[in-house]
Parts: sequence; C-alpha cells; structure tokens
Amino acid sequence: MEGKRTLYMTHRLPLLGLMALLAAGTAHAQLPRIVVQGTGMPEVFTDLSTAVAAAMPDDHLYLSGGNFDVAGDLVVGKTLHFVGAGIHPDSSSVTGVTSITTTGETQVLTSGSGSTFTGIKFMDRMEYGDGSGNGAPTGILFQRCEFVTQVNLGEFSETVIDECIFRHRLYGYDGTALVKRSIFTYYGNGTHQPIGSFSTGGLTMDHCTVIGGRVSNCANATLTNCVFSRDNAPVWQSNGVTMTNNLCVSPNLTSNTTPGATIGNVLNADPATLFVNETNDNYEVTDDIHLTPGNVGIGMATDGTNVGIYGTN
Repeated sequence: MEGKRTLYMTHRLPLLGLMALLAAGTAHAQLPRIVVQGTGMPEVFTDLSTAVAAAMPDDHLYLSGGNFDVAGDLVVGKTLHFVGAGIHPDSSSVTGVTSITTTGETQVLTSGSGSTFTGIKFMDRMEYGDGSGNGAPTGILFQRCEFVTQVNLGEFSETVIDECIFRHRLYGYDGTALVKRSIFTYYGNGTHQPIGSFSTGGLTMDHCTVIGGRVSNCANATLTNCVFSRDNAPVWQSNGVTMTNNLCVSPNLTSNTTPGATIGNVLNADPATLFVNETNDNYEVTDDIHLTPGNVGIGMATDGTNVGIYGTN
C-alpha cells in the first residue's frame, strides 16, 4: 500500500489514534477530516473527492462530523465503504452530524457495486449512474442515512435501505429495493410522489413510517408492518401490491389500483392519537413517532412487535 496514493494533507497513524483525531478536530472547529483505511496504514484527508480518488476498492472511509463540500459530482465508481459520525444531533453530539454537500450530485455507478454508506446526511441528489447509463449497481447498503432531496435508483440495481430518513422522493426506476425501518416525510405533489417508479415489482417495505406520503406506480410491491398517516389511500396506481398488517389513517387502502393480497390491515386510524408527538406531517428530530399507548398498532406486526419503525430490532 506504500506509495499507492497521491496524498492531500495525509498523515500515517494507528487507526484508533486517527479516529480520536477526527473527534478532536470537529470539537475544535477544525476542518472535517476523512480517514481512509485499507490493508495498509490509515491515511487522513481533508478533501472528500481526493479521498475517494485515492481510496482503493474495498477501502473504508471514516468521515468526521461536519459538512464535506464537493465541487461538481461525487462519483463512487468502485466498491467503497463510507462511515459517518451520524445524522441525529443527539447521537452525534460529540462529533457533530456528518453531511455531504455537492454542487452536482452523488453518483453511484455500476462499478461501485457492493458500496455501503452509514451515518451520513446527503444534502443533494443521490443518483445511480452518470446520466449516460452505468446505473445498475448491486449490493448497495444505506444504513442510518438521511436524504434531503431525491434519491433515484436505476434499472437492475439492487439496494438495501435500513433506518434511513427520506425528506423528498425515492424513485426506483425499475430497480430492486428492500426498505426497512425507515421514515418518509414528504407529502408529494401532483407530479411527484414520495415513493414511486418501482414498476417491475422491485419494492419491499417493512416496518416503515410514512408521514403524509404514499406509494405510487409500484406494481407488485410488498408493504408489510408499515404506518401510513395520509388521510387518503396510501397506495395509488400500483396493481398487484401485497399489503399485510399495515396501519392506515385513510379509510381506503388503495386508489386506482387492483391490489393483490391484502391481509390484516387496519384502516381509519385516528391521526390525533397515532404518534406520541408529530403534528405537522414533517418529521423533525424533536418529534416522537412511537405509537401512543393503547394504539391498535402495538403488537400488530407479523412478528408480534409494533408496526412502524420502532417495531423490530
């Protein structure tokens, strides 16, 4: 590994010492830093694009708290593992939230298959591909990430999304996604819906909480153990959708849809007693979206836990 990279503000130290340096650097309002850890000695960068370019396939990039600015696109064209300090101020109070801001978008290419992202807030669009194709990465994992704007997957792509927050839309573009324990907090409009364009049956949602939004144009999707606070049908124009043990405020399960199997769903839930504290259809970290005591959704999930994001480990 020696000499394999052109370094930008690079130091070589034991990994534990570098992680302490990341926390200390943030605490003293220094530049955010990235530790790149491969098979050799770890290296430190202050520029994210430079760190990504220097990293070798399967390297881990540990990002301190703070914001990382990227001019243009951040392109992930090889298998990399990004680990941030977290997205929730309470859980990252020492290091600060890790965020990435681009003047373009974060692009994950087919050659980036197997990449993982943990504990990062993406301020700009997440896009599979580069606008000319290359948008079918597989084995992608997003865990405890937050997306401020849209996420666009790609045809034949495969993604697992776990404990994430979506503040705009998730479009599958005929990819495959397993979405677990995630929050959707975008109502949508006449043109765009929060969750859509999984038209080939590639969407599976389990133990998610959808605040105000709905699923649209997702034929043959599988929705299980979710909470939908929307006051009209949470599924639109998604023939063949399978819905099991979902808790819905709406009196109707679907609209403009011929559903598949629908088992154990509860309709007409009282929005005033749905969550402990959420009042404006816009999730904030100060909200408490546990189900209220005595709520019908408690113990209602297929695994005997609560429906929504707090129902399963």
